[in-house]
Amino acid sequence: MNRSHTFLLAGISLATTTFLPAVEIISVNFWREGGGGLGKAGWEPLMTLSPTDSAGFGDWQTSGWQNYELPWAPNSPRPAVTLTGTEGSTATFTLNDCRNGGPYIWNPPRTTLLGNGNANLMDGHANSTNDPGDGSNIFDIIVTDIPFDTFDVVFYLGANRDQFGDGTGKIVVNGAPEADFTLLSGAFNGTFTEITGAETPGNYMVYKGLGGGSFTAQVWGNGFNHIGPTGIQIVESDAVRQPLEVADVSYDDTTDEITLTWKSNPGEFYGLYWSEDLVTFQPGIAPAVEANPDGALTSFGPFDNPNPGAETLYFRVGEPDLRDPTLDRVWGNGTTVNLTFSEAMDPDLATRPFNYSLIVGGDALLPISSAVIGDTPNTVILTIAFPLSLNSEYTLETNGLTDLAGRPLTGATSSVFRTWDNNPNGVKVFILAGQSNMQGHGRSETGNGGVNGAIGSLRYETTDDPANYGMLVDGANNWIARDDVQVYYNRNDLTQGANIKKGPLLPEFGVDDARIGPEMGFGWTIGDSYDEPVLIIKTCWGGKSLYADFRSPGAVAKRGGEVGNYYLGLIDYVHAVLDNLSTEFPQFAGQGYQIAGFAWHQGWNDGGNEFTASSYQENLADFIRDIRAELGNPTLPFAVANTGISGASASGNRLIMLEGQLAVANPVLYPEFNGNVSAADTRPFWREANVSPQNQGFHWNQNGETQYLIGKSLGEGMKTLLGK
Repeated sequence: MNRSHTFLLAGISLATTTFLPAVEIISVNFWREGGGGLGKAGWEPLMTLSPTDSAGFGDWQTSGWQNYELPWAPNSPRPAVTLTGTEGSTATFTLNDCRNGGPYIWNPPRTTLLGNGNANLMDGHANSTNDPGDGSNIFDIIVTDIPFDTFDVVFYLGANRDQFGDGTGKIVVNGAPEADFTLLSGAFNGTFTEITGAETPGNYMVYKGLGGGSFTAQVWGNGFNHIGPTGIQIVESDAVRQPLEVADVSYDDTTDEITLTWKSNPGEFYGLYWSEDLVTFQPGIAPAVEANPDGALTSFGPFDNPNPGAETLYFRVGEPDLRDPTLDRVWGNGTTVNLTFSEAMDPDLATRPFNYSLIVGGDALLPISSAVIGDTPNTVILTIAFPLSLNSEYTLETNGLTDLAGRPLTGATSSVFRTWDNNPNGVKVFILAGQSNMQGHGRSETGNGGVNGAIGSLRYETTDDPANYGMLVDGANNWIARDDVQVYYNRNDLTQGANIKKGPLLPEFGVDDARIGPEMGFGWTIGDSYDEPVLIIKTCWGGKSLYADFRSPGAVAKRGGEVGNYYLGLIDYVHAVLDNLSTEFPQFAGQGYQIAGFAWHQGWNDGGNEFTASSYQENLADFIRDIRAELGNPTLPFAVANTGISGASASGNRLIMLEGQLAVANPVLYPEFNGNVSAADTRPFWREANVSPQNQGFHWNQNGETQYLIGKSLGEGMKTLLGK
């Protein structure tokens, strides 16, 4: 059988060994003044290095760093500068472009080591993104006149916030193919960790054995990830690294076995991948082959043909895949159980029903009828013979599963999950989700000019418009607490632990007790519709996008990317409340619950560029479908309030987005959503800054009436869907 073998090289490889002590080091530290009112004088000592400060990892730690202040705006001309090394050698550095410079996060810095040289190095960085249509710019440099025959380069990497988006990005050095990387989550804590491949999170990367007296580099974050270098070092080296190159391939047609040989460098590891179509390369040969320590060539094989019978087969020698697969998530409703793994699993093993056991009550096994690969290759869907019981705990065990490279699961091979309740006589649960404007910045007491009770506050409406707002207060003008409508809200971000605010509905469930969100208008609108008690669960976090942070599995399957951490966090938070309902709300003990509806108010982050604004509609449609699948109700009432900030003057990308938000309730475009999805246009609720507490447009100028009306519109839409 004839076979052609094309070898696609991964470009410059990343070393995984300990590096030689530097002969001479040229070091540049990037910084930019921050926000939060500190100004340049306050931020400069936190992110610049003095001549005596020592920074860097291991043998690369040195003094003599040169500070380079990044521009705030992209496309800002920057003249070339001379960099000087520890022994007096010089090189020329030119910044071609970056999105802007900035601290790791606004006031205060996120490092835990203020005043330490490494902390200063790792707390400033270049913001660089390559999000389509965003108008963002990537970090792009050239360094010339390097006086070393051979040299190594280290890139220290950081991101705005921890990490912005999912922490993934790309780097290109000397025009080589893009190399993927993932940053460590969280602020720099004094630990340097090398990134040696896309699946090994860290905060620095090393390229070894460069030459020719110069190099170019581009670094950027995927999507909204504002990622870039915090600093760069160029180190004189006497180690010459040969380029990655396939030297020989042999095929034994009697055994259908193959052997690959390639030029290699001692101490490095390589992954061997194959493909039929030059598009999807699978790690089915070897995830990590160590280079021959005693020569310039490494061979692997003979190995079985990974795709017997194929007329054409392609191979790639590239970065190693050092991560073993894990079972990340299990959930189920009705007659299906869904599994998500960290990477694609061997489909032959993953689709064998007997490789799974579903246990209820500690020892009772439920028969599994079938197992199929889901919409993405890292998911499996099991079908069981009988529907899962409501509000019950199950254990799913796996047996004998491996990834495409034949590696078994590491960590847990089983997972416990709980099904939802659906008691029609139980507590009526409504989930309110979104970003900062669902959190709520509307002022309850403080109005325009900082005056209590002034226009712009919710208090003002109770006196100025008692027909519509007078019911919120009693005869003594005290806020009425609605005991029949309870609220649960964890104000902290996913990584920050618990900061729970719960209790009867009052105008104090915004980002703090002095502010409100849509829950106020929603709760008063929906509360009168039920004899049963109502529970509102708020799952919202500021500065989050639907495109990335709330990205749902359906969007990933159709258009790529990764499931957003805040999509998963939303589900986890709802489980945390409802799985422990009698503990969180003792008054509900024994009543059961029914998830009655879902309300969505989010969009500011997605409206900033054409790509995310124009894709919002399809991302939201998939989000609705996936949330319903997660909650076990394919027609769960879903109310949307669009992002009508700036009112009738909304234009450009923000207009595209808000019209896309309204479009999901169009029965012509989405017949499946007819009668079960509503969308409210919030543009009429815009109030100018001169009648609001603050001039802060992206938070609706903190207008209390606006936030109440947004919630009321969601509640009215929900009542229509529920037939109330």
